[in-house]
Formats: sequence, structure tokens, C-alpha cells
Amino acid sequence: MIHITRKHEISTAHRIYEHSGKCERLHGHNYTILITLSAKKLDHLGMILDFGEVKRLLCGAVDEAWDHRTLLYDIDPLVTQLTVLQEDDSLVAVPFNPTAENMATYLGSVMFPAVLKENGIDSGVEVSSVTVFETEKSYATWEKDPD
Repeated sequence: MIHITRKHEISTAHRIYEHSGKCERLHGHNYTILITLSAKKLDHLGMILDFGEVKRLLCGAVDEAWDHRTLLYDIDPLVTQLTVLQEDDSLVAVPFNPTAENMATYLGSVMFPAVLKENGIDSGVEVSSVTVFETEKSYATWEKDPD
């Protein structure tokens, strides 16, 4: 297998619903996301996927969905209470508690594969891992299960 990795940064607010500590409060992070794509062979140019395309497609998708927005678990009562954030699409209700672990899993197993498929990217190219740094010292990594 051959791998490429693109680093991307977003700013997002969130809270961890039902957390018993300070992360239950609404707060934000400057997240760093590492997106790793893999393939068994390279294309005719000697690439898995051009880094510019990774930026345009995958980084663009996460920017559009999450950058400078507030992520809340869709069952969190704040979703219905923060109506002012819903008016300008600043609030994104996600189907998971927005921890670094869940964000990495969602990006790697749902969002990024869907974006690749929608854009006709060869089936030989796959998202093999996504790492979400919540801080410089704390991060979570999702890895695709080997088939």
C-alpha cells in the first residue's frame, strides 16, 4: 500500500453532551485534521490523488460542514435552545457526541468516502485513517479495518 496525508485546520465550537466535567460547557478548538488516503497502485502520473484535489474535495467538504460552526449532538437540548445559531447555519446537529474520537470516525467512515465516491474517485483510492487533534497534545485516530 502507498499512503499520502494532507493536514488541514478548522475552528469549531462544541460541547460534550452529558460530560461530567468542564467539556460539558460550550467551548471551541482549533482542530488539526490529518487525512490519509491509500492505494495499492499509483495513477499514470505516479499519484494516489493530487494533493490539490485532496484539499479541494475533502478539506473543502469539512470546511463547508464544520469550520466556524458549532457542533452539537442531535439529542442535546441546546440544539433546540440555540435557535439564533440555526438561523445562519452556524449550528450543526451531528448524529454523535462531538468528541475527537467520534469526529475522526465520522470523517473517515462516512463523510470522506462519500465525497470521494460522489466525485468519481477510483475505487482503488480509500480513506485509510483520519486523525483529529483537539489540542496540540490530545488527538484521536480512526483507522479503516483491513479487509
